[in-house]
Amino acid sequence: MPPLLEVRGLSYDYPDGTPALRDVSLRLMDGDKMALIGANGSGKSTLLMHLAGCFAAQRGEIALRGETAGQNLQALKDAAGLVFQEPDDQLFMPSVLEDVAFGLTARNVKTEEAHARARSYLEQLHIQHLADRPPHRLSSGEKRAVALAGILVMDPEVILLDEPSSALDPRARRNLIDTLNGLGKSMIIATHDLEMASMLCMRAVLLHKGRAAWEGSPMALLSDNAFLSDHGL
Repeated sequence: MPPLLEVRGLSYDYPDGTPALRDVSLRLMDGDKMALIGANGSGKSTLLMHLAGCFAAQRGEIALRGETAGQNLQALKDAAGLVFQEPDDQLFMPSVLEDVAFGLTARNVKTEEAHARARSYLEQLHIQHLADRPPHRLSSGEKRAVALAGILVMDPEVILLDEPSSALDPRARRNLIDTLNGLGKSMIIATHDLEMASMLCMRAVLLHKGRAAWEGSPMALLSDNAFLSDHGL
């Protein structure tokens, strides 16, 4: 059986010529939860944007269930749901319910059905009490949960999360970890939070200056202080 997602020799340069990714390869199987570890500027967010179909590969390729995406990125956009590092970049409707339902209504799902499905995911994440609140009045943890609900309602095959624990207090971080552990979804989580990665993921890939420099268990990475220091962590 082919991997759910496979990255083969992916390279990408920013418009000014600065290299962001250099010959990155990795595989994600169904049900996997993988952590992307790396210092700021290591290429984590850029890689997630490629996997979500936001950026086209300049060199190398991304395959979904064995089928190469090439320049037709719609298959990746349909299969992957990206939760941005800043939830304010994702939340813009007058109420939480409308925000979570937005992706469905944009696909011409009837409003009544879209709202019913949105409410079911708000309940799954234990935030149904926020349905009528304006997103800009929420805490950081609440905003992240709402952004996640807006992705889950689209039923993606893989969830991509960019620094999901940043700016969260300990209780909100614990709630997030419990929520992600309870989801039966494949995930790739870009994070500096090595402890969270070890609680969620069996496998980690360390990016360093755009390259995949290491792969293994998060616990093994946590135990090697010298290696972490050498790679900006």
